[in-house]
Formats: sequence, structure tokens, C-alpha cells
Amino acid sequence: MAPKSTRAEATLDQDPSGVVVAQAQDRVSAVMGEIAEFWGFTRTMGRIFGLVYMSHEPLDQSTVRSRLSISAGSASTTMTALLEWGVLHREGRLYVAETNFFKLITAVLRQREAARVEQGIGAAREVIDTLRAADQDDARVRFALKRAEHMLGFFEMGRSFLEAFVERSPIRAILNGLARTASRLRPAPLPGRSTLELDDDHDTAEAAHDQDTHDQLDP
Repeated sequence: MAPKSTRAEATLDQDPSGVVVAQAQDRVSAVMGEIAEFWGFTRTMGRIFGLVYMSHEPLDQSTVRSRLSISAGSASTTMTALLEWGVLHREGRLYVAETNFFKLITAVLRQREAARVEQGIGAAREVIDTLRAADQDDARVRFALKRAEHMLGFFEMGRSFLEAFVERSPIRAILNGLARTASRLRPAPLPGRSTLELDDDHDTAEAAHDQDTHDQLDP
């Protein structure tokens, strides 16, 4: 049997372009695996997408298993999940990759990130309801209530941004919407400062911000 290095050299001589393409596929597959893991998905999901994305022809599950050295069970489970996310599309027994990256990102935002923001909004509202029912003469309660209201405002602004991004609203509409939301978001109270002082500071800053926003967005 010929040494491994000899076989590799023979392959390079016979199909140099194929070797270059395979190396590119491996590199993209590895990078996509790292990105997927960073986003909270499995590395295998990213690796499979990277390989299929870089393939000039649809791939079957057997080819994917062989190229990535993964088990049949892992390939089947992962590729099914990728189909559900819209990352892969199936053509009979073959798979092709979604190439619209904006569509991929918005799918994640719509199905996962938006749900987390809604969870945060729900939790903030529950905390606010509890604090509003407590003794408002207690400075600690008032402080905690202001902090919770500030957090709720931030979450709601985040939801507005996600909704605008997912729906691909015009940039001008996004900026106007965020500017209006941000102008209503009062600063979180600081220990040792009364809420009345913060309200006075915010009212002054809000008036200046409204004028700046009008000048920048409505020339």
C-alpha cells in the first residue's frame, strides 16, 4: 500500500482544483461550526451548513457523514433540525443550503431571540406589578420599582428593534421608532439620588433630545 503522503500527492496531481475546493469547504465548515456554537447552536449544525453551502451540487446524507466524519444518528438529527430552521432545503434525498443570510438571521431572531425578549418583558412586568402593590412610602420599594420600569423600557425598545429588523422596515422608520422609544426611556435611578431629581434631569434632556431627533431625522 502506498504511503499516505504519496496518495495525497497523487490526488493533488490528478485533481488540483478538487483539492483546493475541498480545503475551502473544510475551512468554511469549521468557521461555520464556531459561529453556530457562539450563537448557541451545535458545532455540527454549523459544520454541515458550511459544507452544503460550499458544495457546487446537492449533497446526500451519506456524503455529509463521510466528509465530516460524524455518525449517522448525528447527521440525521442535525440535518432534520436544519430543515426546520430553514437553513437547509431538501430535494428528494439531496440537500441544498439556504443562501439568503438575511433570511437566516431573521429566522433566528423571530423564532428564538424574540421569544427571549418577550420572556424578559413578561418578567419585568410581573416584578413591576409586585412592587406597585408594595408600600410606596418605602424608599427601597420606590428605587426597585424605578429600576424595574427602566429595564422594561429597555426590553420594549429591543422588541421594537427586532420587529423592525425582521420585517425589513425602511431604515428611516427604524430610526424614528427607536428615537421615539429612547426618548421615553427614563434613566435608571442611582443610589443616593431621589427620583424627583432624576425626573427633572430627564425632562430637560428629553426636550433637547426631541429637538435633536427632529433636526436629524426630518431635515
